Amino acid sequence: MKVKHYHREYDSYKTERQWALEGFLVAENVEGIELLPSKQSKQPCKYYKPNEVRPATESELQAFFQPERDRKNKLARLNRKWRKEAEEKKRQEEQKKIFDEAVEAALLPYRKLIWRLTEKTKELYPKKGYPQAIVIDTETTGLDPFHDELLQVSIIDEEGNVLFDSYFKPIRHKEWSKAESVNHISPKMVADAPYINEKAAELYAILSQAHWIIGYNVDFDLNFLVGSDIITSEECNAFRTEDVMIQFAEIYGEYSVYHEDYKWQKLTTAAAYYDYDWAEHEEAHNSLGDCFATLFVYHKILSEE
Repeated sequence: MKVKHYHREYDSYKTERQWALEGFLVAENVEGIELLPSKQSKQPCKYYKPNEVRPATESELQAFFQPERDRKNKLARLNRKWRKEAEEKKRQEEQKKIFDEAVEAALLPYRKLIWRLTEKTKELYPKKGYPQAIVIDTETTGLDPFHDELLQVSIIDEEGNVLFDSYFKPIRHKEWSKAESVNHISPKMVADAPYINEKAAELYAILSQAHWIIGYNVDFDLNFLVGSDIITSEECNAFRTEDVMIQFAEIYGEYSVYHEDYKWQKLTTAAAYYDYDWAEHEEAHNSLGDCFATLFVYHKILSEE
């Protein structure tokens, strides 16, 4: 049966709650009528006419409205909880901002020192016959090159000679559990390592003489060197790079319709594809071990051309 809309002929009809507000409760064994409150309503309500209700006692009315009061009290408690959590979150964000600003202020002298050192590097480190082609890999506290920090940098030449390999103690980060689960570098492992600024000139000496940089997702590594003030963005853009990850993606051939390009593969996948033996050097995800694996895959790709 089609439900009727509320109109003037039902002016004396009220919902159960409307009657309760006037001091009445619905009598037993009455049917009421289903009505749509307005033309826009899709959900009908049950209405009762005056002869279907009875006067209610104060205690009956208290009992009737108690569930409603309970819901309101629960909602009020939740609102207070959410407001308290929002205030606490805001307070933590403000404290973090103050802390980050203080850290940046404390780091400024170190950054200025790094800038001065890099300007003088050519004098401090004259040409030593560093190769123009190098392989680089890094391990970090996270993925953001301007917030996270370097934990390890390794550089080898095309012959597999180690030019640089060092862990670093972060300045701002005390822990990095998500990154640690991947690179296995714990805070304890780098507790006695040098800070990045202590090795800045030595790193720059190698990088400033390199015109060809090979890496697996090499832009990631170079961006962290820029973020750590080892090189400038202009110097980074001047390098000729070979990204083995992109080269291997096409060889592996897993196409991504979403990206309209070949899907990037992990270094471990590329190494396994060419039967690389990790035991020859270091474990996977140590940056020096990854340098050797990258060089191996790179040479394999070259041999196929």
